[in-house]
Amino acid sequence: MSETATATISTPDPSPAAMAVYRATAQRRAAETARALASRRARAQEVARQAAMLLKEQFGATQVVVFGSTVHGHWFTATSDIDLAARGLAPDDYFTAVARLQDLSPEFKVDLVAVERCKAALRESIAREGVIL
Repeated sequence: MSETATATISTPDPSPAAMAVYRATAQRRAAETARALASRRARAQEVARQAAMLLKEQFGATQVVVFGSTVHGHWFTATSDIDLAARGLAPDDYFTAVARLQDLSPEFKVDLVAVERCKAALRESIAREGVIL
């Protein structure tokens, strides 16, 4: 065969029984994936609650809001992070707070927005879609 030629491999069409096995396996895997994702999202929500407590108790946050994929299940994926917005954080405490949030769980990256210092469009989106913790 020349370098530009391609080989065609012909395979027989699967039987109805083989297709039924394939469909059942695919459905089982999809259900397992959905269960694993729901479990991961529940863990993310728990970490978000822990983060809110930490921000309030140790950094003086007056309000903590979770937003993004942790709130909206249809956006949540196997690589989703946790998006939090906090009011009342002292600017000097911001990076220390972020470091402490990263230590809460090795499974999740936590992004923190200081509400008083973010763009108006993001602030509006957080107010519209976020959930106060």
